[in-house]
Amino acid sequence: MAGSAYSMPIAVPIVAGTAIKGLAANVMMRGVMERHPNAFLVTLQNFGVTVPLTRSQQHIAEDIRKGLAGQGRLPDCPLVLVGHSQGALAALRFAIDNSKQVKHVFSIGCPWHGSVSAGFWSNRVVKVTGRNFVPALRDMAPNSEFLTQLHADIPTIADRVTNIYSTHEIFIRPYVSAHIDVPGVSNVLIATKDEYAKHLRTFPDLPVDELILGRVTHAGEMNTPEVRSLVWRKVDDLTAGIRLNRKQSPGAVRKPPNQRTGSGDSAAAAAR
Repeated sequence: MAGSAYSMPIAVPIVAGTAIKGLAANVMMRGVMERHPNAFLVTLQNFGVTVPLTRSQQHIAEDIRKGLAGQGRLPDCPLVLVGHSQGALAALRFAIDNSKQVKHVFSIGCPWHGSVSAGFWSNRVVKVTGRNFVPALRDMAPNSEFLTQLHADIPTIADRVTNIYSTHEIFIRPYVSAHIDVPGVSNVLIATKDEYAKHLRTFPDLPVDELILGRVTHAGEMNTPEVRSLVWRKVDDLTAGIRLNRKQSPGAVRKPPNQRTGSGDSAAAAAR
């Protein structure tokens, strides 16, 4: 059964950000998705604009259910979630609310402390129309109710969060607003040597756990080879742990209803 969903027990839903759907989503996420047969794309409801992020959770859950079924997996299959930009906020919320199923979360380019531009445009729409037609953007505004609750809840899964951001976060200013300063969270910075030295001088209270050398903008983070490597290394580590537990408890194994042939047994195999 090598290469089947059963032999690769972890699925990897990738949650795209604001207004990223269809062809644009596939192009933007292709660098991550093509490296592993476990991955599938999840998008936010109504382009992540007109539906609050709390309601988008239902849409995400349905997309994940369909993605798992399409890979011949059980509905409660273990997950590693990857979210980019607004999709990172949604992925973190989903992980908190489904902590038994989600084994790890990668938040990439996450507007953790909010996006000033999202706040500006949501306020602009309300001022012009008198109504809040873009509640999902308002959810991303600094100090929003959604973010306040997310900040309060994140410690429950902190040791399962890898947060990746760059010094060139176009929509997140300053870029350290993407830093999740919560004990247990692993923060990874993408920066040049000079930028990293400046980071240490300017923000000594925001150390990072890992440095990826390079110059990458917000839009290019998902296609950075080192980011892909971090994701698939974690997936392989968790997969190895699940297989070990299965060997030790053979009676607990449940096979999915459908078996499908994949393209490899690990990230390394998929890359070859």
